[in-house]
Amino acid sequence: MMRTLLIASLLVLCSCAVTEVDVTRSDATTDSSRPMSEGLQSYDVEHYTLRNDILVDEKAIAGSSAIRFRAVRGMAVLELDFDGLFTIDGVEDAAGPLDYTRDEAKLYITLRAPLNVGDTHTVTVRYHGVPIEAKRAPWDGGFVWSKTPAGKPWIATAMQGEGCDIWWPCKDHPAGEPSSMDMYFTVPGELTAAANGVLIDVVDEEDGRRTFHWRTEVPTNTYGVALNVAPYVLIEDSYTSINGTEIPLMFWAIEDHEEQARVLFEEEFAKVLEFFERKVGPYPWGQEKLGVAETPHLGMEHQTINAYGNEFRRGDYGFDWLFQHELAHEWFGNVMTHVTVSDMWLHEGFGAFMQPEYTKEVMGDAAFHSTMYNTYLKINACNAIAPREEFSADQLYFDDPEGKGPAGDIYTKGTWLLHSLRYVIGEDAFWRSVRRLVFDTVNPAELAAPIAARLRSTDDYLRIVSDEAGADLGWFFEVYARRGPLPVLEVSETADGFLLEWQNVGDLDFPMPIPVRVSGSLQRVEFDGNQALLPGVTEADVQVDPFMQVLRKLPVVPTCEERRAEEDKETPHR
Repeated sequence: MMRTLLIASLLVLCSCAVTEVDVTRSDATTDSSRPMSEGLQSYDVEHYTLRNDILVDEKAIAGSSAIRFRAVRGMAVLELDFDGLFTIDGVEDAAGPLDYTRDEAKLYITLRAPLNVGDTHTVTVRYHGVPIEAKRAPWDGGFVWSKTPAGKPWIATAMQGEGCDIWWPCKDHPAGEPSSMDMYFTVPGELTAAANGVLIDVVDEEDGRRTFHWRTEVPTNTYGVALNVAPYVLIEDSYTSINGTEIPLMFWAIEDHEEQARVLFEEEFAKVLEFFERKVGPYPWGQEKLGVAETPHLGMEHQTINAYGNEFRRGDYGFDWLFQHELAHEWFGNVMTHVTVSDMWLHEGFGAFMQPEYTKEVMGDAAFHSTMYNTYLKINACNAIAPREEFSADQLYFDDPEGKGPAGDIYTKGTWLLHSLRYVIGEDAFWRSVRRLVFDTVNPAELAAPIAARLRSTDDYLRIVSDEAGADLGWFFEVYARRGPLPVLEVSETADGFLLEWQNVGDLDFPMPIPVRVSGSLQRVEFDGNQALLPGVTEADVQVDPFMQVLRKLPVVPTCEERRAEEDKETPHR
């Protein structure tokens, strides 16, 4: 904070147009969504206008970003995130050039006059350069420069971990969603540029290139802004939402794969959409589109233009798991967005949870239980999936050097947290809580498009769940979300009967009920604190949790320490 304030003070005094330093890619560029600085907290983004010329042969872009913003506190300097590898060609507002300086992945622009709370202003940054190239997208972010089987350009962006600053000047944080965007992409004439929102216009340029103008008029996650360029074939239809909105269904597939794409489109698009609308609520962006673009990488949840690269493979449970998972994020991630990255499990846990739910729809209970069991086997249970400290995207997804990140547990343990929560509060209350989390109402079908986006935290969901349950469920979220290790259920036969006792929960009361089959009869056993006694019952009479409804440590899963020791053995050392 002090460094930011010092730079801001120097900028106000600076009379030169440009102060450049030796800028290189920093951790701040490649690791998105770090806690906001004082400068980023000073304003909200109202609108971006992006103009990018995609220079295919050079693997470069050249363009501008116009940022219209509103001050939420007095400010004299606009702070933006932007990759230091780009060259700044100019910074200006309506009255002319502005002074600026750069520091690694930060751009500090001296405003023409200080702004007061509520003032709006527009600043434009012009730039060019070679963006980060993703080597194994979507696990590392950047531009993907590939070729179709026919040898034509095939380009995509993926930037969940790295954020928007890898290709335009922006406010790189979940709370930095713009209210709207205009995007202009100029590409070779034989190619199509597919992006978020609605296609407004296509202009044929004098040099044979074409400019595609896309507009979205709803808040958009900045990491969910995407560009896809290829010789696309557009497959389209429409779907009537439960709220009456006629939703355009659009699939941009490369020419080589049109036949396979039509099969996926016709057999799964409407079917999967109907499932999500029935379970959760109306598709949030029906007034724009449900769009999918085929990509040279696996996939990503880009708002209204999900990336798809699963090669049209159906999984073991009879459907295309990638299409289904990425579509889930339109609800869990795009309309309901985490407050900080440390709440990312609200995206990925719910997204992953909806997979076995859909499996049950397609293949029945046996497939559901199989999916849940395989998910359970992948839980690490090392660290909290909702840490109270604020992590960056890389720390959370890929584990940080100190080993504090949950990594894949935001998917696997997140799924099981929700599965166990449903058991605790019941089917109806659970789905009401989901709809309230996403839409802030239990009757989302009444909402007309566009549907308002909202930021949510783990504590927000706890409040909703407790309200639905009619009891404080803080103990549940403390053990399953805020801590890493799984609770252990100790069972023993005593003189008084069969004793069940929760361990590994510290001094916390953990009244987690559990289903028990006693002499063939299934019952729900409630706990007093951490204990429950079944009087006059012997171990031979009892089967604990026969359908695996409660998340707990079982011997089949190694401890965190054991798993890490095995991983260390398998990791080659230099």
